[in-house]
Amino acid sequence: MTPLLTLIAFGILTLVVLYVDILTTYLTQGFGFGFSSNRPVIEKVGFQLRSQRSLQNQVESAAYIVPALLVALLPGGLDSTSILVSYCCLGIVVGRIGFIGSYYFGIPFVRAVFFGLAFVAAATMLVAAGLTQI
Repeated sequence: MTPLLTLIAFGILTLVVLYVDILTTYLTQGFGFGFSSNRPVIEKVGFQLRSQRSLQNQVESAAYIVPALLVALLPGGLDSTSILVSYCCLGIVVGRIGFIGSYYFGIPFVRAVFFGLAFVAAATMLVAAGLTQI
């Protein structure tokens, strides 16, 4: 898997998670809730809360995933055709999809494993890029 394809997949996954969160809000609060500027603060529970938290985590994960992908996309960074980069990119995509899916279904242990997979893959790319610059 290439870094560019991984970045595209990450962006699409973020849009899907955002759409699920918006759709969940509309289905639970009504269509007018999303268009009201005077809406009350609601307490989210169950899937609605998990959907909100998964979106928040997806956006926060961009802080370490996007730089990891950029070091393979920019000139002077990692060799984007190397097997290490390919496996790390695959780990990021599988890890994020698995994390979001297990978050939606409320499976905490599996969620932690998938989070770790994506995190270690991104960290490996960043460390490898740093080592190539020494």
